[in-house]
Amino acid sequence: MPPARSIAALLLLCLARIGPAHSFAPPQKVPITRNHRAARRSTLLAAGSGGEDNNKFSFFQRIESTKTALLGLVSGGILSTPFIALHDIPAYGAASWEFDTDMGSLQSALFAIVYRYCVREEDDNEMLNQGVVGAFVVTRTLSRVRVPSYCTAAPLECGDPLGYFDWDMIQQLVLNGLESVALFGGAALAMEYAYGKKWISKFPN
Repeated sequence: MPPARSIAALLLLCLARIGPAHSFAPPQKVPITRNHRAARRSTLLAAGSGGEDNNKFSFFQRIESTKTALLGLVSGGILSTPFIALHDIPAYGAASWEFDTDMGSLQSALFAIVYRYCVREEDDNEMLNQGVVGAFVVTRTLSRVRVPSYCTAAPLECGDPLGYFDWDMIQQLVLNGLESVALFGGAALAMEYAYGKKWISKFPN
């Protein structure tokens, strides 16, 4: 038998064994069981919960953070300006006052963003609010103290009344503390007022 006829005979034999119904039948649908439905429901629920987490950092939250930064920038800068002037102009001049006011406004903007992330929805704890403000006040106050040139090092000795702190440094602590309280405390009050007016939303838990 020629090779072409042999190949044709083999193909006919295979088709006869498979049958036309099997060779051209559409694929059968797999029945959906309860286990399949339960697995699909669990997947959807997991995806939903992940979506809620992503909503915390959505475009809307970015807009709220931008509004928060602008509010902190303006409120903190305005409220702290007279206290910074009281400290800087007599000792360092108007240029130093302008620079410190500008830098303080930027610090207040960053503080407002941190305040919003710390004091969240359903948080009704005055100690938490005061703790956030106090941490920024203490950090800024201590970092702005300038050690006089007449102090000696290792160990630090500056004179009366405390040795480590003399009267000049204590005065700096008081004045810088007043600036920082006005700067960050004012921004916190502005944030709470904006929360009450629904101008800015609290960050979700």
